[in-house]
Amino acid sequence: MADEARPTVLDVERQLKYWKMCLRSPLPEVYQSNEANRLALAYFIINSITILTPPTADRHTLEPIISPAERKQLRQWVLSHQHPGGGFSGSTSLVFPLATYDEWDFEAGSRALEHSGLANIAATVFALQLLALLADDGNPGVAFRGVDRVRTLRWLRRLQRDDGSFGEVLRYLPTRGWFIAGGYDMRYCYVATLIRWMLRGNVKEGEPGWVEDFDTERLAQYILRSQTYDGGFAGRASVEPHAGYAYCAISALSLLDRPIENSISSHPSNILHTGIRDKSTLTHWLASRQFVYLQPSSGDSDVDEEDEVNFTLPNSLADLSLDDNLRYVGFNGRCNKVADTCYCWWVGAALYTLDEAELISWEPSRRFLLEKMQHRIGGFGKHPGSPPDLYHACFGLAILAVMGEKGLQPLDSSLAVPIETVRTIEAARRQLLDAEKEDSKTNVLARSALQMGLNLAGKKPAWLTDVSV
Repeated sequence: MADEARPTVLDVERQLKYWKMCLRSPLPEVYQSNEANRLALAYFIINSITILTPPTADRHTLEPIISPAERKQLRQWVLSHQHPGGGFSGSTSLVFPLATYDEWDFEAGSRALEHSGLANIAATVFALQLLALLADDGNPGVAFRGVDRVRTLRWLRRLQRDDGSFGEVLRYLPTRGWFIAGGYDMRYCYVATLIRWMLRGNVKEGEPGWVEDFDTERLAQYILRSQTYDGGFAGRASVEPHAGYAYCAISALSLLDRPIENSISSHPSNILHTGIRDKSTLTHWLASRQFVYLQPSSGDSDVDEEDEVNFTLPNSLADLSLDDNLRYVGFNGRCNKVADTCYCWWVGAALYTLDEAELISWEPSRRFLLEKMQHRIGGFGKHPGSPPDLYHACFGLAILAVMGEKGLQPLDSSLAVPIETVRTIEAARRQLLDAEKEDSKTNVLARSALQMGLNLAGKKPAWLTDVSV
């Protein structure tokens, strides 16, 4: 139950205590159903601890919450999820022993290995984000060391459908061959652009490290076609819009032309700011996701705080926007739904990426998060009065960080990690590409030496003389 007497402050110490408990203790039984999503759970925990940790320059003599030895151990655990066919699996239980894959052609399907273990698109992005979050402060450029960049990008390209959308996993069935599974979901489109931005780089065809790109134009057109009649975004234009899908659509479009170096989430994206059919209606739809939360009256002691009777819409958007005198303002994901912590993130971060954050009444929203959603043991719940959970607790912190909450690391609204971690990703990508260039040079020299040996046809060259000892 939320504490009514709690002041409007973020209790950083209590938040850290909650996240340390999540990191070091077994998670409650309710999380057992998420065994296949262990990388996602780890991302929520590690990302939240990083958000709550001062930036590197301000840490001074503070003892790290995650020690260098623990970081190394956690990185090895993340890399153990890497699939030999490209990408990462959500749990090590989904990656078979490597010997199982001997002689398996992951592109041609030359062996009828129906259950060869599965990499999925969401686990892959969580793995890459975790590797960056767990990077060594002294050498962040090695964050992606051990990642098979080329194979992962090739695997990603094969997840794109003819209509431009992306699926979740690749399956091989003896009677059907390879097919893209996982349904149609805007989240997969967003994740695809995120993986591409983190790994691809500006490598030209013919240069070392070049990998054929997926069809960015088809993806962009698929996303743009998914805008609905009322301005929102959905999995496709014929279904109901959703704030989470809107965030994914906006962030995906932004990432398609985001600069590789020294980038920011609100960069002047041409496709984002000129390609959307009806941007003004989109921003109106997003802003309309905020509404007033009414506390139960003193005579309603038996009313559940999650009951939608406690939520009301103003007579017009003008009665809500920019009015800091309102006590509490929550966000929903769809029309006629109650407020939910995560939608503060999906809506707020989307508007930040669109550079339209002024449409949100931030102070009432901040009070709503800190006084109604922040739990007495730390973390954030889904609804007022709900117990905290990893997902909502992470994104409650994330939107506060985007708002500029004191004591939190500034967060990138498109990549959903601290800006300091974005710089780590940029450095790690550079080192991966530099390593591939060096490998290419070494291979060229080796081939030249081999060719020289073949040309000699076994004859001793004139310049080689025997030296007697």
